[in-house]
Amino acid sequence: MYTYEDAVAATSELCRQIENVPSWRRAVREDFYQRFGDTDNDGLSYGDSELAFLDWEIQAGVLDPITGSAWWRNVNLHFIYLAELAGCLAQHGLPGDQAPYPTRCWLTFIADPTPRHWYRAHNASILAGFALHQADARAENEVGQLFLNITLYRLMFAQALVEEATLFAELGALLADPRGFSVKLLVSLAEFYPPHYPLTDADREVIEGHGLGIEELGVRLMDGWIRLELPRLYSEAAVWNQAPELLDYLDGTAPCYPPAVERCAERAAVQAVALLEGVLAGQDLAVTEQGTRGLQAG
Repeated sequence: MYTYEDAVAATSELCRQIENVPSWRRAVREDFYQRFGDTDNDGLSYGDSELAFLDWEIQAGVLDPITGSAWWRNVNLHFIYLAELAGCLAQHGLPGDQAPYPTRCWLTFIADPTPRHWYRAHNASILAGFALHQADARAENEVGQLFLNITLYRLMFAQALVEEATLFAELGALLADPRGFSVKLLVSLAEFYPPHYPLTDADREVIEGHGLGIEELGVRLMDGWIRLELPRLYSEAAVWNQAPELLDYLDGTAPCYPPAVERCAERAAVQAVALLEGVLAGQDLAVTEQGTRGLQAG
């Protein structure tokens, strides 16, 4: 009988096999969407935007096992693990009760493919990688870290268009639909994602859209709009994706991933205190109930 533990072992082995071969990573994700991508009559799939971004990662070299980025490699592989675990569970008809939250989101998407379900699965998986590999992010240079923050808030913004669709109403949901052309267009523009790694100081103006062309103007306008609402955006995205650590990636209103080590330690201490208080509260309740039963018995 196939078990959850079997699915974990099989998915872990799959990730081990593809870890150092970027093209195999892409093949695995392409196969996932052929099975679960809900391709329509126009040939559009929920995997279009993810695969387009993966093509950029391969072209830019961030996934190269020798010259690439530990952060990009590890976050991408963890993302693949969480999604492929869901695929394995679905294939064998197993529930996701024991699975991490992002994997359960992928199971929801597999059962009911919608833009909202896709974004929650995708972004929860990405945020899990952000949280897990902060040490790798600190190894990125200053421009590289800036780029991680820009990539993160653009992705959360795209999800917001689908979650609420209030900024552009129906047009917003259409533009952010992962099956559409807009996300593929964005990742193809050098103004958004430079096609090389590592980034240098010369790339700073490019990724921030400080050129004179219409595309650069679009970058500045979009990012300016997002950053005006960044605290609210991250607060809501933390709920959508069950990722409270997202709030650590802001310093006031400024994006600050990876957060300072001291800030992470502070959050861990707060969480430990809250956990301890919960345990003690539970013990007090148990003692009170036991005393009440004793009085009743007497």
